[in-house]
Amino acid sequence: MKAILLSKGRRLKLKLTLEQYAEAINGKPVNGCPVEALVTDVTCDSRNVKKGMLFTAYRGPEVDGHSFLASAFAGGAVAAVVQDEARLGNFPGLVVDNSQKAWSRICALYSGNPSKKMKVIGITGTNGKTTIHWLVHHALYKLNAPCIRIGSLGISAEGRVERSGKVQTLHAGEIVMTTPGAKEIHTSLKLALDAGIETCALETSSHALHQHRVSDVAYDTCVFTNLTPDHLNYHADMEEYFQVKVGLFKQLARERALKNELKTGGAVINTDCPYGRRLVDLAGDLNLPVITFGFERNPDLKIKRFEQSVQGSVLYLEYQNNSCHIQTNLIGNYNGSNLAAAFASLVSLGYDPAQTARALNDLPVVPGRLEPVGNSDVAVFVDYAHTGVGLESLLTAVKPFVKNKLWVLFGCGGGKDPRKRIDMGAAAKKVADCIVLTNDNPKNEDPDKIIEEILQSGCKPVFIEKDRGKAIHRLLKQTEKGDVVFLVGKGHEDYQIIGNETSYFSDREEAIKGRELGLLDKS
Repeated sequence: MKAILLSKGRRLKLKLTLEQYAEAINGKPVNGCPVEALVTDVTCDSRNVKKGMLFTAYRGPEVDGHSFLASAFAGGAVAAVVQDEARLGNFPGLVVDNSQKAWSRICALYSGNPSKKMKVIGITGTNGKTTIHWLVHHALYKLNAPCIRIGSLGISAEGRVERSGKVQTLHAGEIVMTTPGAKEIHTSLKLALDAGIETCALETSSHALHQHRVSDVAYDTCVFTNLTPDHLNYHADMEEYFQVKVGLFKQLARERALKNELKTGGAVINTDCPYGRRLVDLAGDLNLPVITFGFERNPDLKIKRFEQSVQGSVLYLEYQNNSCHIQTNLIGNYNGSNLAAAFASLVSLGYDPAQTARALNDLPVVPGRLEPVGNSDVAVFVDYAHTGVGLESLLTAVKPFVKNKLWVLFGCGGGKDPRKRIDMGAAAKKVADCIVLTNDNPKNEDPDKIIEEILQSGCKPVFIEKDRGKAIHRLLKQTEKGDVVFLVGKGHEDYQIIGNETSYFSDREEAIKGRELGLLDKS
């Protein structure tokens, strides 16, 4: 049976049969699965099932979707995709080897594989993903190439496709932030494509790669930023963490092999990072075009120097024997690398280097990344730094511009790798003058235990206050004229998770309240 096109407003919605989905995912029909039936919609959430929908059951990080099969069929599911056939009982379904991977293919097919008709830049690595995808997104608009961005800050295409970066709690208990689920990705890409947007900047996390959320995204260029200890409560060790990242570049190589037009795109790799240097060799084995970048050695895109100032910085680059510079409000060598990565990714897609440099000039501040909170006698910044390396890089970048004391307030998340807590404390101890410890999404862990583990670093906090709002106000009250304050760990996030309760909380708004209360007036 052929697919049927149904009109929905100005768009055409593609409806496929179960047989077509079965063919795409190599699914085995069982229990009289009605393969000729048209699928009205697809979902992996049994609570959203309506008549005629295809339900996919997969094992999530905390909950197994196979447990909700009865609920899905009670809601009207036409069939279910499963990998555990025994749990299907007598319900009609399609049996696959990996239902999480099948879900990715189903979502892409349901939306008409929009990424295959777009230029997609994927950014992966421990640090820098959000800043780079933000820079790419805004630079492309200046290059008259509208772009949708998908990542920690939400989904946005300048008013045409929008979702905020607020927390989303799924029935599987998973909080999706950096990279959303497969259906949201492909649905957003389809909406963007329908609006005439043909480019995407997509933050691609290791969790998303491992959980197959992006397995059917047709990437054109993939950026590797760096790799430092993170998510080691999820990945067994750094080598496994690295190999998950390598999988993105293997996927890129497969997608390029399927595309007819191979003049642009490829891998963009930071060779200042030892894992990046390993990746260059692997990319060569995959026959991927590579643009290397960095401060050191002899990369394709050389960062000649980065003149930094709180009034404005200038990054000097050299590419193919030509020099250019980028004016920016960013500081810190790590942001020099982020700018170089954004530049290289756009050049990889065929944009003129000189025009690309101009497009990257003076872009808006990245929310929650070295974000200033108003002007006062005390400079206050909000930042997302949540690893030891990230925190040390941030504080080291700012330290030369501090006239008096450098304060840092932070905590560490519950359910995370406890080794990060010592790293965060050590970074603060090494660079900051004054440290304040507080809560940062302790979840179901004992907040006192988290703080005790941070203290194992040997850091000496000025005070400990678990109530983050009170901690911020108490800190601001103790500052002096010329001090610089960093509220780190949350950045753009606007929530606090304590136990099973998620409540609204914003570092930025608390700092503004403190300023309005006169806590920053030191005259």
